[in-house]
Amino acid sequence: MEICYRPATFEDIASIHEIEAASFPDPWSENSLWAFASDEQVRTLVVARDQETKDIVGYFALQYVLDEAEIAIVAVKQQYRRQGIGREILQEIKCFCQGKSIATIHLEVRSENEAAIHLYRAFGFEEVGRRKNYYASPKDDAILFRLSV
Repeated sequence: MEICYRPATFEDIASIHEIEAASFPDPWSENSLWAFASDEQVRTLVVARDQETKDIVGYFALQYVLDEAEIAIVAVKQQYRRQGIGREILQEIKCFCQGKSIATIHLEVRSENEAAIHLYRAFGFEEVGRRKNYYASPKDDAILFRLSV
């Protein structure tokens, strides 16, 4: 599968929200996703689309200031998981950051999200901290990761 990346449009928000709702216990609303996508100065919401089917297979939300960025969301549509798309999205994020002279990427992840933790570690992110009981529904710790670009 060949994937292309582009900034999300208003027409993409419903599809992104479907993936969001299926991926996270506390999903962002469609309004929150669009508000994030609309602030192009320090944020970006990017969709990953299958070139052939035009299906949105995943997306990422990234915010950045000066030489640091934070990944707010990375999600892959359920039927496309375990095919390397998450890793490819992380590579796209890294390239985006390099193009903006960003030196460090941060993220946080639920401590019980073993698949994501494994992906981030395999990509080179290092654990730098933990926030106890950060997530409320369901209650969970946040593990903080950092990657030098």
